[in-house]
Amino acid sequence: MNTTETHVLEHPHGRYTAFKWVAGGSMMEAVGAIATMALAIIGLAGILSPSMAAIATIVLGASLVIEGGSFGAAQASAAAGTEFEARDTSAAFLGGVAGIVLGILALLGVAPLTLLAVAIIALGASFLLSGFGQSSAFGAGAGGHALVGLGALVLGILAVVGQSPLVLILAALLALGAGALFSGSAQGTKAVAETSRT
Repeated sequence: MNTTETHVLEHPHGRYTAFKWVAGGSMMEAVGAIATMALAIIGLAGILSPSMAAIATIVLGASLVIEGGSFGAAQASAAAGTEFEARDTSAAFLGGVAGIVLGILALLGVAPLTLLAVAIIALGASFLLSGFGQSSAFGAGAGGHALVGLGALVLGILAVVGQSPLVLILAALLALGAGALFSGSAQGTKAVAETSRT
């Protein structure tokens, strides 16, 4: 048994609390992801597309902020040297904040297509970075998370250039929502299983 494993086992309460934070945050991310996908589909159907895109961006940003905050709380609850230190929470949190701010500005009518395209780039970058930063403990779907982020980055850049920007933004939101749903569900399920074993 290595030093890290010994250290984790010496702090069962901290580990249990950390897994509870992760489970809660991941499940909230999954709920936000479902809402994002639903809004993106409505927008792609042609119903209030700019508003749906802005609201979906805000919802996805909020779910990433909650996820980042829950992993930060998990790091604080767990003992130093545990697997939570390997999880890059800052990328998800900052990307989420950027998504919320840009989504609100777009909803208020301030250069909506440009701001939403920039928000997609920011969210895609946060997915990409947090996908690479996911630890082995909660890295289920980490590679897929990073690929979804990369795809969103490309779609965001194309939207900034002006190639059917609204359609690309909504498609990127749909992909990001699906990626967040898969990631949040997988991490939440694993955390719940770990909590029941602790």
